[in-house]
Amino acid sequence: MTHSLKKLALGAALLAGLSACADDYAGGYGYGYYGSVAPYYGWYGDYYYPGTGYYVYDRYRVARRWSDRDRDYWVARRNGWRGGPVRDNWRGFHGRRWR
Repeated sequence: MTHSLKKLALGAALLAGLSACADDYAGGYGYGYYGSVAPYYGWYGDYYYPGTGYYVYDRYRVARRWSDRDRDYWVARRNGWRGGPVRDNWRGFHGRRWR
């Protein structure tokens, strides 16, 4: 194998590894989800964010104002969203499995 082909193979392997990491980070949504890393709504820790507003919700749908950490996480996800308009989305709320 030539030096260039080895570099190309190594780059492909690294990219595949990073893609797998991104899939884990995004909660299983991966890069194939409407061209974005992950949707702008969903679970983060033990709280659900519907995609709009300043509140996250526990499994009983009790609201609490988001923390700085929550805000940073969800704003970054929303800024990366390329799948259409941003609006409240509770679709994933009931799919959560609790310990």
